[in-house]
Amino acid sequence: MTDIAAVILAAGASTRFGRTKQLLEWRGKPLVAHVSDTALEAGLDPVIVVLGCEAEEVYAALEGRPLERLLNYRWEEGMSTSVRTGLAAVPPHAEGALFLQCDQPLVGIDLLHKLIDRFRERGEAIVYPDHEGRRGTPVLFPRRYFADLAQVTGDRGGRVVIEREPEATVTVPVDDPDVLIDIDTRADYKNLVSIIDGRQVPEPTSVLRPVRHLLIDMDGVLWRGNAPLPGLQDFFAFLSREEIDYTLATNNASRTPDQYAEKLAGFGVKVPEANILTSSLVVAAYLADVAPAGAPVYAIGEEGLIQALETNGFTVTDEDADYVVVGWDRGLTYQKLTTAVLLIHRGATFVGTNPDVTYPTEEGPAPGNGAILAAVEAATGLEPIVTGKPEPRMYQEALRRMGATPETTAMIGDRIDTDIAGAARAGLTTVLTLSGITTEEDLETSAIEPDLVCDHLADLLAGWEEALAHE
Repeated sequence: MTDIAAVILAAGASTRFGRTKQLLEWRGKPLVAHVSDTALEAGLDPVIVVLGCEAEEVYAALEGRPLERLLNYRWEEGMSTSVRTGLAAVPPHAEGALFLQCDQPLVGIDLLHKLIDRFRERGEAIVYPDHEGRRGTPVLFPRRYFADLAQVTGDRGGRVVIEREPEATVTVPVDDPDVLIDIDTRADYKNLVSIIDGRQVPEPTSVLRPVRHLLIDMDGVLWRGNAPLPGLQDFFAFLSREEIDYTLATNNASRTPDQYAEKLAGFGVKVPEANILTSSLVVAAYLADVAPAGAPVYAIGEEGLIQALETNGFTVTDEDADYVVVGWDRGLTYQKLTTAVLLIHRGATFVGTNPDVTYPTEEGPAPGNGAILAAVEAATGLEPIVTGKPEPRMYQEALRRMGATPETTAMIGDRIDTDIAGAARAGLTTVLTLSGITTEEDLETSAIEPDLVCDHLADLLAGWEEALAHE
């Protein structure tokens, strides 16, 4: 089959996987390597791989294989530029070129051979797979259409030629529609992995069945601003009924536990203060471990932070502080920032309660403590020691309070970069709600994948009750 070339289109950028999908693992190797090996084993010659996004990493993933690796410098202009790059490398003796996508891992040698056999039967026809009238890829183009392909622009590729020349096309019937699936989303990837592994993918809510302890974020999960989110009262009634212990663990350092308890009471939910853990309490506990008793501390923050520091015996001062602790402060002034920066330049240790750059409100995201930390960091050139989520200390303290283990504990949060990232590292089941900061678009581009995603507490509660009902 040396008269048919393979052109593998592997230049595009994925916006859903946190990295280019060419490098997703497939049966122990990068996806682009798997597709390339299939083309090589099918006897296609030459095998040409067109690279673009993350080209260096993809180039390295194909090391040692007898194929041509070409860089398309214009890959961002659309798939047609990769088609032209690949065509330019097809040798003169080749009768045609078989164009393969790098994200169709179930396309096998057998299908490639059928496409080539059909091409030989029909001469110069364009050949593609078909399932019940649905056109698929890969597509084999005879040389006579190379000039037409080279004229296509944008992101439509060979579809333009196929639609313009319908009488010149023939198909290869495909019985199994899964063979033609390409990986566009995380769900596609999981589905294809389950197919190849011969496993059924469990219902997402089944991960909640063993959970007996919860860490629950508050802002963006229980409420947004001063408005309770759907399902709040019913969810806490469910936890009481099922005897599921919980800690409300928030990175918001502005309030005291009793203030949070009072806010929840205003929403019709009674929560003991002992069940509330703030980043102020965590940072104060950290300083109690590392600083001398009564050490002078300068604090940017509100009542929650000041009270936690003073309760732990620290002297909160504006002068000669050994530690500068920065928490969320809605009364932030230029003078407060200046004092913090000057003290750090004089040798004070820079500590942050939490890194959240935004805060969820009814109107939308507002600046959070991460924005304040960024200002101090920019003026000092120093990174803070951060004790709140996603750092481990808050998770460890919450588990200690409940006498829990990671195996029986889940984290419910609205921020994938703090709540979910830290909980995953701590070995907890992770539940992301889309009621706060993280959006579906953020989730699609994140390399962090929660165990379960739901719209809000009411959505989570419905799924959890259904999972328990099927035990």
